[in-house]
Amino acid sequence: MRHLFHCWPQVVQRFEAKPTIALFLDFDGTLVPLQPRPEDVWLDDDTRRTLLRLVRSPRFRVWIVSGRRRADVRARVRVPGIRYLGLHGWEGRDAGAITEESREAVACAKSWLACLLLSVPGVWLEDKGLTLAIHYQSVAEEGVRKTRKFVQGVLAPFADTLQLIRGKKVWELAPRELGDKGVAVASELSAAGSCAMPVFIGDDLMDEPAFSALACGVTVRVGRACRTHARYRLSSVQQVHRFLKKLEGEFA
Repeated sequence: MRHLFHCWPQVVQRFEAKPTIALFLDFDGTLVPLQPRPEDVWLDDDTRRTLLRLVRSPRFRVWIVSGRRRADVRARVRVPGIRYLGLHGWEGRDAGAITEESREAVACAKSWLACLLLSVPGVWLEDKGLTLAIHYQSVAEEGVRKTRKFVQGVLAPFADTLQLIRGKKVWELAPRELGDKGVAVASELSAAGSCAMPVFIGDDLMDEPAFSALACGVTVRVGRACRTHARYRLSSVQQVHRFLKKLEGEFA
């Protein structure tokens, strides 16, 4: 995995070969630094202005694909013209419906875990309606093992209905109909047409399906070097902001 800026001349050639750049961005850990609580995260004004200029350029189409609810991420970004996809890309596109069986399975899993995890200090549950996120940022290793055992036990009866989505210090139980970010970006890119060069930037395991789905494009993982399906790397959120400014300056 090469650092994106070290390969910039080659990346520029790829962008110049296509009339449109389809820019897909994760939110937490990519556009904004991770925080212990999701409600403490907001996009800074400078990055908002950069995104607005990209959206206004005829060269760009911009998406934000987040595990958050669509309304939540849209309120924290506040850039008109961006296509916002919530719940890992399911919410906000023409996706299939969630069955009543899946909704009941999520509700049952929430009820069980809410009781079981009272015994693990530091774990907290984020109810997103159709999914349940189990956060364990400040939990000791023994607590993480206990939480994993509870999550796996609750998931087992619903293995045909629910999926486990793994992220940074978070597990999420979700209906299988939701799919993942790979399904979402492939669908959106298909609608954009073959004239677009896809770019996807993300920072954790939840973004790996999108890296795989857009292997033909410019895929970037944010953070330390690691095993990934992404082709390139950026070290930090600050470098993502620098990349967006370079896009604006050279292609918008």
